[in-house]
Amino acid sequence: MKKYLFILCLLPLAFPAAARAAYTNDGVEIEPIYFGQIVIVSNSSAQSCTLPAGGTMTCTSGIQILHTGQYGVFRLSNYDPSVAIWASIASSPALTGPDSSTFSIGSFTFAPDIGSIGTEEAPPGGTLTLYIGATLTTTAGATYSLAPYRGTYTLQINY
Repeated sequence: MKKYLFILCLLPLAFPAAARAAYTNDGVEIEPIYFGQIVIVSNSSAQSCTLPAGGTMTCTSGIQILHTGQYGVFRLSNYDPSVAIWASIASSPALTGPDSSTFSIGSFTFAPDIGSIGTEEAPPGGTLTLYIGATLTTTAGATYSLAPYRGTYTLQINY
């Protein structure tokens, strides 16, 4: 049985926002989503690792965690206090490496829960720390190279 080690990182591609007020809004990445270092010990069926927003990474039985990942952290600032803010991911990202194999990324979560259903009001001062989590999934039967896998996503903030 072959074992593979991966360093997985997901970086934001863009940070667009819709404007409704005369504020200059800012989104600063404090920490990218990082799936750590993992070993795929069995990939006959799709395997996954879930990294919840503000939580601890867990993986299915076919993946061993060598170094746990880190959820993404953004600082959203200069919003009109008490305006509703919500977040979404504008694309379906993937992590790619040196070969044709990819990991799909989905099931993004936000803390506070300001996803497509939930909203959060900007606190006094107009600054909010947003935590972003996601799930990484293998392609069943695929062989992955011993290499870093990277990708990008577009975080969209609406208010």
